[in-house]
Amino acid sequence: MNLRALQADDAAAWDDAFHWLWPVAFSAAQAKLQPYLPAEVEDVAIESLEALVEKVRSLKSVEELKPLVASIAHHRAVSRLREWFTKTRGGGKTIPLDPLGEGGLADCPDPVADSPPVVLEQKELAQRLRRTIGELRPPTDAIMMDRFISELSYEEIARKHGIPIGSVGVYLKRGLETLRRIWGRREES
Repeated sequence: MNLRALQADDAAAWDDAFHWLWPVAFSAAQAKLQPYLPAEVEDVAIESLEALVEKVRSLKSVEELKPLVASIAHHRAVSRLREWFTKTRGGGKTIPLDPLGEGGLADCPDPVADSPPVVLEQKELAQRLRRTIGELRPPTDAIMMDRFISELSYEEIARKHGIPIGSVGVYLKRGLETLRRIWGRREES
């Protein structure tokens, strides 16, 4: 594993790193999320690897990668659980992350999810996102649309575009950075 290549955003190095770090991120996320939100494990693991891309420049050695991605995945999984518990139990209440017994919170509906203001806000955000993504260069534009509009998984995007799964995260990272710059310029105007 070449840390300098990772720090330079080398796609081949990130593909190798993905295969090496994926099991670590996945197990750390799974350890926390499996009892309550098993469908979120893969997303949290991928988000953790994306976050690692941001932090890799500050690392001094390759040996720091696995503990760092495990820590990121653990903290993101705990945050995801806290958000979910807060939504399902009523906002503002702090609760322990202990099992809730038979059934748990899986049967609790989200009363806000389909409210008209939330639906309208989601539509407006999706329209803004589509317009801005249209300004990106290929294949970043298509990958961003697949992830954030079509909600495809990293594996589905990699298969669709014929790229390694590790490259999907790199494209998304760069696309999100570009979106932030575009939106920042528009807000300053």
